[in-house]
Amino acid sequence: MDRSGQVYSDSAKPAGTAASAESRRYLMLDAMRGLAVSLMIFFHGAFDLNLFRFIRIDIYKDPFWFSLPRLIVSLFLICVGMSLSLVYTDACDWRRLWNRVLVIGGWAAVISAATFILFPRNFIYFGVLHCIAVSSVAGVFFVNRPKLSLFLGLGMILSNAIFAPGFFPVSRWLDVVPIDHVPFYPYFGMVLIGIYLESIHLHQVHLKRSAPVQMLSVLGRHSLTIYLLHQPILYGAVLVIYKMKKGF
Repeated sequence: MDRSGQVYSDSAKPAGTAASAESRRYLMLDAMRGLAVSLMIFFHGAFDLNLFRFIRIDIYKDPFWFSLPRLIVSLFLICVGMSLSLVYTDACDWRRLWNRVLVIGGWAAVISAATFILFPRNFIYFGVLHCIAVSSVAGVFFVNRPKLSLFLGLGMILSNAIFAPGFFPVSRWLDVVPIDHVPFYPYFGMVLIGIYLESIHLHQVHLKRSAPVQMLSVLGRHSLTIYLLHQPILYGAVLVIYKMKKGF
């Protein structure tokens, strides 16, 4: 996801404007996002298989399955923070930022509308794309304050873990239990942590260009497209297999 998400693959941070930063990529960031994408596909594949009872797993109570989607979202948002810092530390091109936010926000609105039609009691009113769109705007104001970002980010994550685990007040107001919920608090904390990690040059960590790393990099470069398409494809495939098993 460019500007708020897609990344750059070279060894040094480009100097100058946001446009010059966007002309290069960093293998480490692409691979990190690709890892998040691959874990997302794995999780949603298991979720769909469990939904149609091909396998039996407890998505909500088993520690592994409960933690996995939170890890995936955290990886995505850390990458958002790192990318914001890479692109906008020297100069903020608000036109470019708003264009990207409108793209991500537009797709977020499509997902909300589609899930409301299909699952009115479980529709996604603030999922990962909603969080990325809002966090991209808020995060720009912290890109030159990495230490403050780390302090606030850790504060958001730890305070939620200690005082408000599972706190979703909007869900109660709307009488909705969303199938995907990524609230700004505490997840904006992950974006802030990503800003700090870029400041200590995590994006410059050298990775050997092995086949697995290259594959992750490809996934990372196309993360938005894969995010939008993977679940309809997985769900449709599992549904077809289920119907065939039942003899239609």
